[in-house]
Amino acid sequence: MKINQSILILITVLISTFSFAQISTTRMNELKIGMRPNEVMKFYGKKPAAIVDDYKKIITINGVNFTFSIGKGYLSKTENDSYLNSISTTSKNIKTLSGIGIGSTLDDLWKAYGAKYDIYLDKAEFDSREFRIQDAENGTLLLFELKNEIVTEIILNSYNPEECTI
Repeated sequence: MKINQSILILITVLISTFSFAQISTTRMNELKIGMRPNEVMKFYGKKPAAIVDDYKKIITINGVNFTFSIGKGYLSKTENDSYLNSISTTSKNIKTLSGIGIGSTLDDLWKAYGAKYDIYLDKAEFDSREFRIQDAENGTLLLFELKNEIVTEIILNSYNPEECTI
């Protein structure tokens, strides 16, 4: 009986841990950098006629609000090829695989990422700053916007690692 309870507790802990662990350097929940507009359209309940390039849209998936942008760039396959190039959220209902989310502190960011990644942290200006993780392999930047050393927004962008370094 105790073994079954232990297994049930373990499964519950794993499910609760990974239910919030949905941001990586390539995706936020179901949205992945590089997705084509028709793939993103699948998440709209009431579908727009089209998703226009360089226009920010807001979408809610499983209770989490995301702002995203479609555009051309590094991941384009042809001149007129557009893709999901930016995703952001201010929702407290989503966290990174390392447990960082809205409300986390700068110290939390350093503990989670300082030893694993090349980090760029800009100087505080008007109590705001940005903590950046570059994933050159996937051509993405994971950005944490901070206000008074507290995470207020998480942004995932594509970039060309050959043209841009932090």
